[in-house]
Amino acid sequence: MEVAAKKLNIAFIWHFHQPVYQEKFTEDFVMPWVRLHATKDYLDMLLRLEDHKKIKLNFNISATLLASIERYNKGISDLHSKLLITKNNKLSEMDKNFVLQYFFDVNYSTMIMQREYYAELYNKRYSKENISINDFSEQEYFDIIANYTLCWIDAKFQSIYPELKTLSDKQKNYTYQDRLSLYSIQKDIIKKIIPSYKKFQDEKRIEISTSPFYHPIVPLLLDINESNCAYNENLPDKSPLLAEDAKEQTIKALDYFEKVFKKRPRGIWLPEHCISMASVQMLNDLGIKWTVTDEGILSNTIGREFARDFEGNLEAPFDLCVNYGFNKRNMGINVLFADSFFANLVGFGYGNYDGRVAANDFYEKIKTVQNKLQFSPKQEHIITIAMDGENCWESYQNDGNEFLETLYSLIEADSTLETVLLSDFIEKSSPEKLDSVASGSWINRNFDLWIGEPTKNLAWIYLDKTRIDLDKISKELMSEAKTKKKKSEVQKKIDSAKEEIFVAEGSDWLWWYGEPNESSNDHIFDFLFRSHLKNVYEALGKPSPKHLDVPLASIIGKPVRQPRAHITPIIDGVFDQNTNNWLDAGYIFLPDSPTFSAKKTIKGIYYGNDSDNIYLKFELNKNNLINTIHFIKNEVYVYFKPERQEITSPVRIASRTENLYPVLENQFGYELKFSFNESEIISPQLLKSCNGGMWQVQLLRKVNYAYKDTIEIALSFDDLGVTEEGERVEFCIISGSNGIINEVYPQDILLNLTR
Repeated sequence: MEVAAKKLNIAFIWHFHQPVYQEKFTEDFVMPWVRLHATKDYLDMLLRLEDHKKIKLNFNISATLLASIERYNKGISDLHSKLLITKNNKLSEMDKNFVLQYFFDVNYSTMIMQREYYAELYNKRYSKENISINDFSEQEYFDIIANYTLCWIDAKFQSIYPELKTLSDKQKNYTYQDRLSLYSIQKDIIKKIIPSYKKFQDEKRIEISTSPFYHPIVPLLLDINESNCAYNENLPDKSPLLAEDAKEQTIKALDYFEKVFKKRPRGIWLPEHCISMASVQMLNDLGIKWTVTDEGILSNTIGREFARDFEGNLEAPFDLCVNYGFNKRNMGINVLFADSFFANLVGFGYGNYDGRVAANDFYEKIKTVQNKLQFSPKQEHIITIAMDGENCWESYQNDGNEFLETLYSLIEADSTLETVLLSDFIEKSSPEKLDSVASGSWINRNFDLWIGEPTKNLAWIYLDKTRIDLDKISKELMSEAKTKKKKSEVQKKIDSAKEEIFVAEGSDWLWWYGEPNESSNDHIFDFLFRSHLKNVYEALGKPSPKHLDVPLASIIGKPVRQPRAHITPIIDGVFDQNTNNWLDAGYIFLPDSPTFSAKKTIKGIYYGNDSDNIYLKFELNKNNLINTIHFIKNEVYVYFKPERQEITSPVRIASRTENLYPVLENQFGYELKFSFNESEIISPQLLKSCNGGMWQVQLLRKVNYAYKDTIEIALSFDDLGVTEEGERVEFCIISGSNGIINEVYPQDILLNLTR
C-alpha cells in the first residue's frame, strides 16, 4: 500500500519597500518608483488570489511605502507624472533633456521591446553619441512619456479599465487627453491598494507584516560594532540615541500599521534580513511573534552549512524547514529562516525562462524537499520563501504572469502542499530551540553593504553627528521654553526633526553609497540623504553644517588616511612583518564586492615617501587573482605627474566604457607598470612621456620591489625627474587586465607627495 505523502507547508512572503523620495514631506517625489511599482506590482500581486482560492500569501509592506502610497492618495505627485500630464507645447528644454535621460529607464527586452514604436524611439535616442533635444518632435516626447508609463502598468488592469487596452494598443500620437486618462487610471489603482489588502487580510487570505518605519539596519542602530567590519576607522561609537531610534522606529511602524489596517501585525521583517540577538530581543519585548531572516544566518548559528546537490536541492533540509524559538525565559518570538535558493531562483534565475517552464521547475524542487522530509520525526515542516515582490518581475515576460499563475495552480492542485499564513503555522507547530542567533544579513551573512567602506562610514559619521546635535539642541530649546504653550511648540519642532533623522537612518542611502552598488540615480540618493539631515536643523530653527552641502559621492576613492610622516619601510612583501614601518603611510581602503559583480584584486593601498623614494604597498585579494601564466591578466599602472614636468601624455590603458574617471582627464609624465599572478611578479617597467602624446621606455635605476603576501615597491624620486627638495609629484593608480582599466584609485582627485 502506498504511503500518503506528509503534508508540506509553504510560506510565501512577498516583500514591498521603497524609500522616501521626497526632499520634504510636503513636496513632490523626486523619483517615481512608488507610483510605478504601485501600478505594476503591488495590487496585481494581491488580486491574483481572486483566481486561486486555495492559496494563502504573506506580504511584508514597509511602513514608509504605505505612507508614500497615502501621500499619493492625498494628491502628492512626482516629477515624472507632472511631465505625463503636461499640456501640449509646454515642454521646456530642461523637460526634454529630462525625458531623454530618464524615460527609457526600463528593462529593454521585457518592456521596451514589447512596444514596437517605443523601441523605435529608444533606438533613435541611442543611435548617435551626441543626441540633441531638437532631434525629437514634441509629439515624440509625449509618446516616449506615455509608452514609458504604459510599460509600468500590469496588463491585468486592461480587463478592469477597458480604455487602458485602447491606450496601450495606440503606441503613438498620444494626446493630452490620452495622458490624462493614463494618469487617472494610475491614481485609481493606487487608491485601491490599501483597501484591497485590508479586505484580503480580514478574510484571512493573507497576513501582512511590516518593517521598522523608515527601513533602518536595526542591528547597526542598536550597536554599530555589530558590523565587525574590516574597515572601521573613524566609525562612531555605540550610540544609545541610535539604539533608542531603532525601538522608536519599530513602535512607530506598528502603530501606523494598526491605524491603516485596524490590526496590529504579529510579524516584523527586519530590513534586508539584517538580524542580531539584540534586535530579536527588542522585537520580543515589543510583543512580536515572528521574524524572518536568511538561511546563511542559521548556518552560522548552528555551525553547519547546508549542502546542496548540483541542481541546488538541499541534501538534508530538516533544519531549514522548521521554525525556531529560544531557550531563554520570556522569549516568545519565533524565527523562520528563508530558503535563499528559492528566493534567488525567482529573483535572479528564472527571468529569462519561459514562465510556465520555470514554474514547473520550481514546483518540482519543492516536491524534492517534501520527499526528503517524509521520514522526519516531526509532523509539521515549512519552506519559507521570502523574497522581493516587485523589482524581480521586470526581467520576466508579461510581468511574471505566466510564472505565478502556473506555480499557484500547481500548488493548488496538489493536496499534499498547503500555503500558510506564518502566524497560523507558528500556532500549530512546535519550534526547535536556539540559545541565540548569529548576526548578519541576506548578503554574505554580514553588514558590508551598509557599513565598512569609506563613503558608507562617512555617512554613518554624518548621521551620528546630526543625531547628537538633535539631542543637544532639543534639550536647549526645551530648557528655554518657559510656558506650556512654548514647550508644546518646541516639542512639535523636535518631533519634525526626529522624523527627518529617522528617514536618514534608512538602509537605502547606505546601500547606494560607495562600493559596490551603483545606479544612474546615485547623486539623487546622496542629495536626499543630505537633505534630510539638513532638514533636522531646519526643523529646529538652526543653520545646518557646511559639510552637508558637499556630496558624499565626491569623496569616493579618496584616501581614508593621508600620510602622517615620512616612512622608510623594509621592502620584503611580508604582510605581518615590519608593519610599524607603514603606520604613518597614507592608506586607501578598497573593499571587495559583496554581490555578484566582478571582484577586486586589490583591497588596500599604502603610500608614502622619505627624502629619496616613493613607497607603495598593495594588499591583495589573492582569491580574486586571475591565476594564469599570462601576467597581463593582473596589471597595475601608476601614473605620475611631477610638478616641473613640461611634456605630458594621456594614459595609454583603454577604458571599458565611455564614462571617464575625472583623474584620467589629466596628462602625466611617467608611467610605472607591473604585472603579477598568484606567486610571481614581472619587474616593474617605467615609461616617460614624449612629444605627440606618446610614451617611451626608460631605464629604472633605483627601484626595489618584493612580492610574497603583498606587493611592495620603492621608486626613486630621481627616476621620476623629481630632483629638488620640496618638489611635489601627483599620481593615481589603475588596476587593469589585458591593457584595459578595471578600477582607478582615486577616481576624482590625484594623490600627491612632496620630496
